[in-house]
Amino acid sequence: MFRIVLIIVITTAFLVQTFGAAKADKKTKKCDKIQKNFTKKCKNPCDENLSKKCRKLKKKLESKCKIVIDCSPPPPPPKKLAWPGDFRWSFAGDVAGYNCLKVEEPAEPASHTWGDNRFCWKTGMNDPGFRWSYAGPIAGMRCTRIFEPADPHTWADNYLCVPKNSDLILSWSYAGPIPGEQGCIQWKEGADPHTWNDNYLCGHQAGFESHKSPAQWPQDFAWSFAGPLAGYTCLAIAEPAEPKSTTWGDNFFCVKSDKASPFMQWSFAGPIYDRKCTRILEPADPHTWADNYLCVPNDSPLNFHWTFSTGGRKGQCIQWKEGADRAGTWLDNYLCM
Repeated sequence: MFRIVLIIVITTAFLVQTFGAAKADKKTKKCDKIQKNFTKKCKNPCDENLSKKCRKLKKKLESKCKIVIDCSPPPPPPKKLAWPGDFRWSFAGDVAGYNCLKVEEPAEPASHTWGDNRFCWKTGMNDPGFRWSYAGPIAGMRCTRIFEPADPHTWADNYLCVPKNSDLILSWSYAGPIPGEQGCIQWKEGADPHTWNDNYLCGHQAGFESHKSPAQWPQDFAWSFAGPLAGYTCLAIAEPAEPKSTTWGDNFFCVKSDKASPFMQWSFAGPIYDRKCTRILEPADPHTWADNYLCVPNDSPLNFHWTFSTGGRKGQCIQWKEGADRAGTWLDNYLCM
C-alpha cells in the first residue's frame, strides 16, 4: 500500500511539474510573439502619439509579460575635459576629486620618491584613456616621450600614451614651457636631484587656434639674438654647454602671435620622438651642437633645411646670427625652406 501511495505522489508531482513547465513555455512563446509584433509595428515605443494598436500591445507586454519599456531620457554624456584646466600633476599621491594615473620609473631609487607621482584629471568627465609605459611606446596608441636627459635612471623609454582618436595633442619639454601651446603643466619631483624642476607636459586640443591663419614662410618668422620680440611668440634656442660669454641665453626663433602656432620645439639632446626634426649644426663650434634639433609635428607643412655656410642656402632663408660667438662662426648660418 505504501508503495502505491508513493508512486501516486511521485507521478502527481511529475505531472504538476511537467504541466507547469509547459504552461511557462507557452507563456514565454506568447510573450515573444507579442514583443516581436510590437517591435515590428511600433518603431518608436516611447512616442507620446503612439497608435491605439501599439498602446494595446505595450499594455500586454507590461501587464502579462512583465516587460517594462523604459522611456526615461538617456543620461547626459560626460562633460568633456578641457586642456589644461581639468588636469593636474601630483608628487604626493592621488588627488581628491580626480582620477589619477601612476607615473613611475622602476629604476629610480626610493629616495627620489617617484612611487607617489600621479598625473590626474577631474572625475565625472570623459575618460581620456591615458596609459603609462616605462618600457617603450604602446602599440596602437599615440605616445609622447617623457624624457629627462640629465637623469641617468633609464628615462629614455618612458611614454605617456592616449588613444589614436584622442583630441589631445601632447608635447613634452625638459627645459621649460613650450611657447605657442594651449597650455603646459609642470611635472615636478623635488626629491629627484636630476633637474626635475623645469619639466612640462604641454599640449592643445584639436581645433586650437583654428580661427587663425597659418604662418607663412619666411615673412611671419624672425630670428632674435636680443630676447623675445614684441608681437611674436618666441622659442628659446639654447645650448647649455655654451659659456655665458657667447650670450646664447637670449636667442630666440619667433613666429607672429596673430598666426596659428606651428608648434615648434627645440631640443639640445637629440631629435624629439614622433616629430619631424631638423639638425641645427655648426661644426666649427666646440660646444656640443651635434645633438641640437628644431622640431615640428609630423604633419606640419614646414620642411626646414639648415646650412652652416652662406653657400649652402636653398630656397628662402632666415639667418641665425650670434655675433658674440665668433669662435663658433655664427655669422653665416641659415634656416631655409
